[in-house]
Amino acid sequence: MNKLTESNIETFAIEVLKTLGWEYVHGLSIAPGAEDAERESFEQIILTQRLRKAVARLNPDIPADAQEQAVQKVLRIYSPDMLNKNETSTLFHLRDTLLPKLMSGQVRVECENNRGVVKYVQK
Repeated sequence: MNKLTESNIETFAIEVLKTLGWEYVHGLSIAPGAEDAERESFEQIILTQRLRKAVARLNPDIPADAQEQAVQKVLRIYSPDMLNKNETSTLFHLRDTLLPKLMSGQVRVECENNRGVVKYVQK
């Protein structure tokens, strides 16, 4: 049996997401200071330019200022000022209770693709 490590979990998650059509980009290639940097600091969770491009691609018929308003709303959700202590505590509790169950295979995660429902279960 393979030892369950952060690296194994990350590799598994990357492979699953790639099969679902996601593109993998190594974090150091978009890190602050990199030639193709996409974030100003490691604290920046959302890749803002990618978000703007996605909003424009998904909503080509709405005005640019409305697209920017949508981007700003998403960015405000992740602002530390918007998360109060109760919300933060709830999120930490969910993380701490669900993540170990997910990693140990106690929680089934279902993802739907163009062929139907695919179940991923950690063994």
